[in-house]
Amino acid sequence: MRKRITASLLAAMLAISTAACGGGGSQASGVNETIVIATDQWNGVFSPFFYTANPDSQVFGAIQETILEPDANNELIDNLGHIDEEVVGKGDNQQTIYTIKLNDGIKFSDGSDMTIDDVIFTYKVLADPNYDGMSPFRTAVNIVGMNEYYYDDPNYSENVAKIEAQAKKDGNDKEKFIQYLIDTKCEGMFEDVSEDPDGEDGPLTSWADYLKDKGFEISEADAKDEAKLLQALAECEYETNKDSYDAVSYYEEKLSKDLVADGLSDGIDVPEISGIEKIDDLTCKVTVNGVDMNAERQLGVQNIVPASYYGEGFEKGNLEGVKAKNGTPMGSGPYKFVSNKDNVVKLEANENYWGGAPKTKYLAFQVVEENQKADSVINGDVDIAEPSASTEIIEKLDGAGIHYDLFDNNGYGYVAISAKRIPDKNVREGLMHLMTREQAVSTYYGKLAEVIERPMTTVLAEYPKDAKEYWGYDPDKALECFKKAGYVQKDGKLVKDGKQLVVEVAIGQASSHPATPIFTQMKNDMEKMGARLNITDTDLSILSNRVNSDDVDMWCMAWGNTQDCDLTQLFGSEYTKNGGSNRTWIKDKELDKLLKETRATLDLEKRKELVAKELDIIMSWATYMPIYQRKNMTAYSSNINTDTLPKEASMFYNYRNELEKLELNQ
Repeated sequence: MRKRITASLLAAMLAISTAACGGGGSQASGVNETIVIATDQWNGVFSPFFYTANPDSQVFGAIQETILEPDANNELIDNLGHIDEEVVGKGDNQQTIYTIKLNDGIKFSDGSDMTIDDVIFTYKVLADPNYDGMSPFRTAVNIVGMNEYYYDDPNYSENVAKIEAQAKKDGNDKEKFIQYLIDTKCEGMFEDVSEDPDGEDGPLTSWADYLKDKGFEISEADAKDEAKLLQALAECEYETNKDSYDAVSYYEEKLSKDLVADGLSDGIDVPEISGIEKIDDLTCKVTVNGVDMNAERQLGVQNIVPASYYGEGFEKGNLEGVKAKNGTPMGSGPYKFVSNKDNVVKLEANENYWGGAPKTKYLAFQVVEENQKADSVINGDVDIAEPSASTEIIEKLDGAGIHYDLFDNNGYGYVAISAKRIPDKNVREGLMHLMTREQAVSTYYGKLAEVIERPMTTVLAEYPKDAKEYWGYDPDKALECFKKAGYVQKDGKLVKDGKQLVVEVAIGQASSHPATPIFTQMKNDMEKMGARLNITDTDLSILSNRVNSDDVDMWCMAWGNTQDCDLTQLFGSEYTKNGGSNRTWIKDKELDKLLKETRATLDLEKRKELVAKELDIIMSWATYMPIYQRKNMTAYSSNINTDTLPKEASMFYNYRNELEKLELNQ
């Protein structure tokens, strides 16, 4: 029995009992048959296509399943079916054929049979020309016919050649590119020019000050005219960063977007993806160009949804019907959706589940504040929680006799520098030599985290276990680097061309962040040299927007849910384009070559060698400083029968993969 149940949670659980049992059964029975999982606030987008927050994925993850799933070691194993792989051809004509076979007898929670049509429908949503979710499926898997489908153009190859030629012409025209920057408000950097350019607390009080600080003059009167201001900002942006811009790529992206719109304007010309072939009701073949280590995972770990439910009114280019189901998910998983109300999502056991009906009838996700998660488990208010692991939390749980698991997180914390905003590598190297990581990490995490030397989670097999420190804390070397960049110490300031070295670093929740001591020490060291480090404390959403808008010199964030070693989206040159995910502006031809080779390498040992070289190149750019690899925690209340937890668990495979087996103590 639970030790204590809060009034609000009790009411929510009684509501589950009433809703799920039609008012029948005792109230106590309804509560005792419910496993309550603590989670952070969700957005209510319980869709594998369009979610943006991890708590949303926890909900639909209990409702939907995938063809394959990772085991505790992150190796793919069969789940809803099986995938065979065959490489055919040689050289540029090499292709990989994936045969996807569903298990017979799998049903969705409404009782309908899952068929290969549901798999193909799932792929087509992710490949749709108007798909605007987070999944990289279309670009991550080079499926034959994907571009023709996406652009709705059977002559895609011919037309893309014309686009590339036009992009090259426009991209080398300075005036055209400045106009492009004006039209896009310098790629979103100056969306609202009515606001103070660096916030109320910043030293710049007007856009005229902002431009003057960049070496461009504009009168206060012209700065109040939006058209004139945007013209000046665009010219400033171009002149300041013209060596970093790949204007041809920007135009290529713009023209490609136009091609998508044009493709659908005259009706649907390419209704199917030619590389996806249905064989029978349970089988299809997917042909992929080349050899790609990611392809099987991309094809196998997508949540398969019922086309009959999500596909109502669906046609290529129109995903409104799919989005209409964002708040009411359906799938073939162990639980089915009941409701989302008062910060509680209620789920009921799926009697049609292929693995057998779950042992516990109800599941509830309850929003719990981070600082309350451990106490909620101890008090029995929730049954499962994932509090941030700390020595204090462990002592508290140990004292209460609470069972918990610790796993290495499949992500890492890092500090990044924009090579576009700080183009001089000597300056970036100097900043790298001012980061004191060991003491900061050990003080904050104790034995629950370790300093890592390369920007990749250590849980991946490809992480170089023998990696040595690349830069190292050394203020004297830092000053040498700054002097190599042309800075001199004069009148107590470190200056170049009369301007003091000033760097801004943005960090979320600095008062409780493990990296804060790093920046405190860096600030002190820079002040001794005559430079300045401005530390901006902000919330995560603002920090993300500033990073994506290339509006900050340096920042501290963390990656999570890393599934493989492919670093292309973070460090590939092609992802520096507008809206791309390479926000440090690394552009390295040798690295691009290695990234491509790694993706085409199926042999693990060879891939380890390639990844080690990639990571060394990335470190040499002095834009990424990995900080820590921490441990994650899952705690279970005394209500959970721990004998029903997975025997082997990790961040890749844990209780979420065996929800149907979980039981409460009677």
